[in-house]
Amino acid sequence: MDASAARVLRRCARGELSPEVALVRLLIAYGDVDALRSALAAAGRAARDAGMRGALERVRNLLASNSAGSALVLAMLARERAAAGEEAADEVERCRDLFDQWVGDSPEASVALYSLGDPGLLDAATREVVVLLERLVVLGPERHVLEIGCGIGRFERALAGCVAAITGIDIAPQMIETARQRCAGLPTVRLIETSGRDLSPFASGSFDTVLAIDAMPYLYRAGMALVVTHFAEVARVLRAGGDFVILNLSYRGDLKLDRQDAHQLAAAAGFAILRNGTRDLELWDGATFHLRKAG
Repeated sequence: MDASAARVLRRCARGELSPEVALVRLLIAYGDVDALRSALAAAGRAARDAGMRGALERVRNLLASNSAGSALVLAMLARERAAAGEEAADEVERCRDLFDQWVGDSPEASVALYSLGDPGLLDAATREVVVLLERLVVLGPERHVLEIGCGIGRFERALAGCVAAITGIDIAPQMIETARQRCAGLPTVRLIETSGRDLSPFASGSFDTVLAIDAMPYLYRAGMALVVTHFAEVARVLRAGGDFVILNLSYRGDLKLDRQDAHQLAAAAGFAILRNGTRDLELWDGATFHLRKAG
């Protein structure tokens, strides 16, 4: 097992990565289910540390019980690599096409690869995030909420009874269509396909809370100018004292840089930072950035 894969397992052994997230990272590293299975078996025979043996066993068991889900993840990652090599007007367009392909592969995995396409696992991950949002005190029966990058509408469905109203936006039409099916009959939910360029469909001071749950990394891919625009736009559409919660700022794997960026972006847009890249979840390793607009 190479050094990068060993680091993933050590982080799993220390409780820094769930077995689900560790499995996805190992699948990325090996690119083949059988190759990963053989590497885990060899590592298990060589492991001397009890923590590492435990992590190996958890990941091996997860792989054994989710071989189809693991193959699904690899196929979706192959789509992403292929999309990266295709011509597109820009990264927003490329992401729109990719997301529509992914939701056709698996609605659950399209918004969380570590769910391995399992609806029960995605529901557990969704509940964990909702509990975090409750702890952050950014929900409530009087709150109007906007989610940037709503995907299949899992948080709209989960939060429909917890807030006055929730609006989900996404750039991918098939994502929005899937979200509408998921949220059918929920009168407090609104779902809108948008350009991904700004928040121009919404008036200033329209919302009490804005969520960006694993959406900001795709804005990073499209360029820092789009990230800056969205921070300014979120500040515009929030009411005074409103909350902006980001789970994962980027995918570059450097939390120190993410925290530096969050500090600069927040200052430029007029936000105070309440949490700057904290690790608050167990199933998913998304880092929490909690910002608040001046009252």
